[in-house]
Amino acid sequence: MLILLLILLTPVVALYYYSTSKSINVIQEELIKASLNRMELFVAQMDASIEKFDLASAPMLVDTNVLEYLYNHEMSDYSLMKTRLLIQEKLSLASASGNWRNDVTVYFPQRGDSISSSPSYEYDLEEFDSRFSLGWSYSEDLEIGSGFTRTYVTTGYKPARPDDLDVAVRINLYKWSFENLLDTYKSDHSDNPFFYKAGHAIIASRSAKGPEMEQIATDLGDRVQSRDSGYLIHSYGGRPYLITYYYSNLLEWHLIDSVPLDQIIGPIRQQRILFGASSIILLLTGITAASALYWNVHRPIFHLVRAVQRIKGGDYAYRLPTKSNNEFTFLMQNFNEMATQIQDLIENDLRSRILARDATLKQLQAQIHPHFLYNCLGFIINMTKMGKDRAVMDMAYHLADYYRYTTRMDNQGVSLGEELAFVRIHLEIIRLRNETLTYSIGLPEELAELRIPRLLVQPLVENAVVHGLENVDYPGRVEVSVCVKDGWLSLEVEDNGTGLNKEQNDRLYSELEIPAGEYTGCGLWNVYQRLQGNFGPDAEIVLSQSRLGGLCVKLHWRLGTQDERKEEAV
Repeated sequence: MLILLLILLTPVVALYYYSTSKSINVIQEELIKASLNRMELFVAQMDASIEKFDLASAPMLVDTNVLEYLYNHEMSDYSLMKTRLLIQEKLSLASASGNWRNDVTVYFPQRGDSISSSPSYEYDLEEFDSRFSLGWSYSEDLEIGSGFTRTYVTTGYKPARPDDLDVAVRINLYKWSFENLLDTYKSDHSDNPFFYKAGHAIIASRSAKGPEMEQIATDLGDRVQSRDSGYLIHSYGGRPYLITYYYSNLLEWHLIDSVPLDQIIGPIRQQRILFGASSIILLLTGITAASALYWNVHRPIFHLVRAVQRIKGGDYAYRLPTKSNNEFTFLMQNFNEMATQIQDLIENDLRSRILARDATLKQLQAQIHPHFLYNCLGFIINMTKMGKDRAVMDMAYHLADYYRYTTRMDNQGVSLGEELAFVRIHLEIIRLRNETLTYSIGLPEELAELRIPRLLVQPLVENAVVHGLENVDYPGRVEVSVCVKDGWLSLEVEDNGTGLNKEQNDRLYSELEIPAGEYTGCGLWNVYQRLQGNFGPDAEIVLSQSRLGGLCVKLHWRLGTQDERKEEAV
């Protein structure tokens, strides 16, 4: 921390010595340069704004409506009035191209007529001739005040007689806009800005102050009689002023500004002294404070940050040392208590999740088979009454194997071979009750030891028999097949029963997505819950039409998932 503070203070002290070594004259030159640059930018922005009017107004010389009004002498009074309104609307748009007070007028000397964006303007050929200027010129008596004016013609020169022109366009920019512009410039640390050109009245801001502007222009002398830009330092009333001037090539006027020199240089002198003293005091107190800050704040915070990172990385047994005797001791003790509570909560939550997961899987498994026993016992009773001992023995043996498999709650993971062997027992039990039923089970030898949850396939076979084949009047068939492709295992159960229509199919899909806490269904829903609980959210059930004519239910999951490895370890 101490080293860091010294590194930060070194450039500050160096900057102080650099600033104190510079003379006032050098600082003054930099301020003059900055003032001229600001003035240059202001004039450039002003010229760009004025040129917008050129771009918007000059094209009116060749506007289609203007040419039609000029040359089409056979127009009806209605068409003539309509054309005048169109031209006046375009002139209003050209006048609105900037936020300056202005008006634009189109003259037709040969017709003795004009159209203007100013509704009060009336055609005056003498006035047009007296103010004719191909460049920007200043007039003291425009229609509503003084301002700049410019005329555009297609010939590019002033004719001997004004009525020799077919058409001309004139723009008037009024003095008010330039006064507003100077007010804006003055608000940016200026003192007394004004526009000046010999032989014309000065254009000043509305709140001008300081030395007399006429006196400033006189003192500048030949400097403002040419196209030069620069500065002058001159005293008024015993007070030195910095006078800067910049020439506008577009208007051919000078922008002049005056600022008291001590208003700029004085604060710099004071700041140099204050800055030097402050830097020395800051350096001395900073070294003292940095040492105390490092030992009392930085190191405890470093330990806290490292402890948070250890906790974030999973080291919940990490604890902070509490040897220090300051405000951080209380914080460290509470951090250690918090870490202990977090560790206990995580361990308890993990144990609860494991117990809840096992309980949920066993509860889902237990929902599957109660109704199956009643049908088998009914079959045994009927066969006994009929004296068919062999059928009774076969059913009893198969039923014993069936419930020996389903009631084993200690081991929820079995091999795929064991599960399909149980499916075969289930189908044999059903075939004893329905001799027309046929089935086939296909399992590649290399997949026989693959671990899956117990009773994952049997509910699908039971659904195929109960819902697909129970009400058909032809021999039923069930086929079970298993294959692996691109790391995904597909287990299909198909039947040649009645199948499902689109509405039933969609309803089944929607029921599969109901959360476990909101639905207590069984069968296919239970299989889907156990499938995702063991193989993750990528595992899915796909319903489609079987090639046998009924329904095909396919279980689809990726091999090698974490949950699958857990099941294999059980």
